[in-house]
Amino acid sequence: MFDVRSVFAALRPKPGPRNAFERGVVALDSGDHPAAVREFEAALIEAGSDDARAAIHNKRGVALIALGRRPGALEAFCVALAHDERCAPALVNLGNMLLEDGHPHDAIDYYEAALRADENYSAAYRSLGIALRRLGRRGEAVRALRSADRIAGRPRRRRA
Repeated sequence: MFDVRSVFAALRPKPGPRNAFERGVVALDSGDHPAAVREFEAALIEAGSDDARAAIHNKRGVALIALGRRPGALEAFCVALAHDERCAPALVNLGNMLLEDGHPHDAIDYYEAALRADENYSAAYRSLGIALRRLGRRGEAVRALRSADRIAGRPRRRRA
């Protein structure tokens, strides 16, 4: 049977972003990185807590990375940690920069710090697994990647 209410519900416009941070996230997700940086900078004015400022600086750093502005991104991640030293996403992003620059041991320190801050942060486990694999520590890498999948709610992959 055709349900008219579900059709109308599907066609009803969804609420848009309510503030500069949400507009920044939408811009970041859509690939409009310059707009994301502008929105995150505007969001800093609205931020009411250190946790909020840490999250905003972290997202701003992600947008700056996408624009190829690594020094600015590095600064944004560090400022995020100045506002909240346990900001797991900023710790992982700094670790990722170190890993990209060929410093897997240092990157692992950041991933482990992120996991101490938030033991359920799947991105930290995933990045840790990648770094461990680069170092040839396959068993540890598999355990970290399985933890990432478990936390993210992904089904485990079986080897054929």
